[in-house]
Amino acid sequence: MRLPASLFSLFATVVVLSSAVAAAGPDTARVESVTHVSAAELVAHYDSNLVYLSPIVNRPDLAVKLPERKKLAVERGLVKRDGNPAGSISFLHGVASGDPQEDRVILWTKVTPAVRSGAIPVEAQVSTDPSFATILRARAVITTSEVDFSVKIDMNGLKPLTTYWYRFVAGGIASPVGKTKTLPAVNQEVDQFKMDVVSCSNMPHGYFHAYRRIAEGNADVVLHLGDYIYEYDKAGYKPKGGSVPADRDPQPPKLITSLSDYRTRHAQYKADLDLQALHSAKPMIAVWDHEFADNAFPGGAPDNSNVTAWNARKLAAARAYHEYMPIRPNLIVDNLFKVYRGFRIGKLIDLFMIDTRMDGRSEQAKGDPNARTLLGAEQRKWLYDGLADSNAVWKTIGNQVMFAPKPAKILAWEINALADDWNGYPRERSGLLDHLTKNKISNTVMLTGDLHASIASDIYNADKRVVMHEYVAPSITSATPAGDSAAGNFFLKPIFKLINKGNKFIDLYQHGWVSISFTKQRSRAEYWFVNSVKKTNGGAATLAKVLESEVGSNRITRDF
Repeated sequence: MRLPASLFSLFATVVVLSSAVAAAGPDTARVESVTHVSAAELVAHYDSNLVYLSPIVNRPDLAVKLPERKKLAVERGLVKRDGNPAGSISFLHGVASGDPQEDRVILWTKVTPAVRSGAIPVEAQVSTDPSFATILRARAVITTSEVDFSVKIDMNGLKPLTTYWYRFVAGGIASPVGKTKTLPAVNQEVDQFKMDVVSCSNMPHGYFHAYRRIAEGNADVVLHLGDYIYEYDKAGYKPKGGSVPADRDPQPPKLITSLSDYRTRHAQYKADLDLQALHSAKPMIAVWDHEFADNAFPGGAPDNSNVTAWNARKLAAARAYHEYMPIRPNLIVDNLFKVYRGFRIGKLIDLFMIDTRMDGRSEQAKGDPNARTLLGAEQRKWLYDGLADSNAVWKTIGNQVMFAPKPAKILAWEINALADDWNGYPRERSGLLDHLTKNKISNTVMLTGDLHASIASDIYNADKRVVMHEYVAPSITSATPAGDSAAGNFFLKPIFKLINKGNKFIDLYQHGWVSISFTKQRSRAEYWFVNSVKKTNGGAATLAKVLESEVGSNRITRDF
């Protein structure tokens, strides 16, 4: 159907197909879209697609703007695109949802057009049933090559603690159907809430089996604690314990530094079918890490010491992350690269997602350890105030780097790789423990990524009292401290245990995830390991360990 040519009567009417029908081909039935927005309105309000906005609210210069000279071309593109036959648009990168609130959730997709020109109208639709018999909410936006044809919409007007199905429609083609869930209302009584915790998914190191197993489970939300992508070329981070086919080699085949590089790497990961399965089944709450560079901090990274080059690179990385991840732009105008944020999950949980990389971090292993900061003054105050003011049963911290004790030095020499986590920032570490102690803050659980290992620990303060506990999640695929070796695991485990008297469980070899459930009485953490990340048929998952914490105990009270 070709739409009228008049500017004010031109409607960006998109045609809807169910995902199953769309897969069958262009000869299947088509139904009219539920939104009718003029091309002029779509162009004028292009920033309704959040990826056109700046990922950093106090840097409006980083927003993508469509030049005035392109507006007519955009409108013509809308007409031409609508007239194209079905099959000219694909959704090769799936769909995703994230940053749920009680009344809204971020919805994401990427359109792959046959011709990368003009603008594409895309409609997001939300229903309470997977057949979309009734469409409850819909939003029409445009996307263009300026944002790599990505789409991100903050879909509001939803009900608390409700499951929804969503899809996108463009050029008469429907995307795969996604499933998401809103959070409970802030003051709602909640009997149980479950999070699956993941980190460190390096594509050349193996298959993302854990993602598919999580998609099949019953978690309410997935926490991704960093290393969603890696920036290396293949030689920069070689696999251990076996290899996988070349079709999982990094794209582009280089250390990524430019916006095009980061977009290409994100798109490669989003094309993985196991990752698509996860995103289409669960909302995600994420923070970054290797999404910039290894051991990055605001002023640089080990592989990027040139300040000018680093500033351009980190802006490119932030832009691509903003375009490809279902994360809500921060609405508070304060500091650069702010992604730390909080989530109220009824009266049961206050979730604090912190950033120990790009916000206020000092360079590791430099200068006086007690003068370094991992959080920065502003984020530290936000976290401390939030913990002290919380009246939720559980205070949960989504954290990138390990808190439990491990050495930052060998003899008298501080080692860069060992000083990367909270142990390399001793004043910051003791400050948090002192804050928990002095304010009598109970039921604090830290959920951690980064180490590629499974470590569950009680955490002691300076008075040798347990004031919180931590679950470090294994990697999805990234090589473990034991080098993906059972023998290495056997020899290294005693060393980690010797250093950490609060250790309750340790495995330095397996890949998988942590599933943690919260109730008013206890939390229950389950460590799940997949059979093999090197084999396509290695996705069977085994429950390896269960640990529980009774409310008020501040420690792991039971493990089996």
